[in-house]
Amino acid sequence: MEIRRLTAADAEAYWELRLQALQHHPDAFSTTYEEAANRPIEQVKANLTSATAETYGIFNDGKLAGNATLRYELLTKLQHRAELVAVYLAPEVKGNGYGKMLIRHMVQAARKREGIEKVNLVVAATNHVAKHVYEQAGFKQFAIEKNAMKIEDTYITEIHMALMLEEQT
Repeated sequence: MEIRRLTAADAEAYWELRLQALQHHPDAFSTTYEEAANRPIEQVKANLTSATAETYGIFNDGKLAGNATLRYELLTKLQHRAELVAVYLAPEVKGNGYGKMLIRHMVQAARKREGIEKVNLVVAATNHVAKHVYEQAGFKQFAIEKNAMKIEDTYITEIHMALMLEEQT
């Protein structure tokens, strides 16, 4: 198992995994599979090399098995916080502790970024396993947003969580 920052060279493997996530878990992401499917690979490469985001992958036997992104704010008043987004693990590695390892790594990456004091995230209220992993990493719920997303006639409630880095041990 290896965790490292993804580069433009990882774009195709990352995008394949991202499309899998959007297709199999539409309730977990605000982007739809249809919206993402035709995105040019050059745009994906640009996103992976952006100065305002860091995407990390967790590899199992050399194959990308999960990913997560930290997005950083540009506005001066918001630059003390990061947002953890696009977290996904392939089904074949779930239950092996990879999620916990990836989230711990993301928290450490946020700590290394100068000026970051807080990491926010949003998780679907129905995703109890992910919520538990975030809680174990020290994230605390601060809001619930009912009807945050709508898929056809189904509404998804989201839980907003934050981790204050100076409070985490």
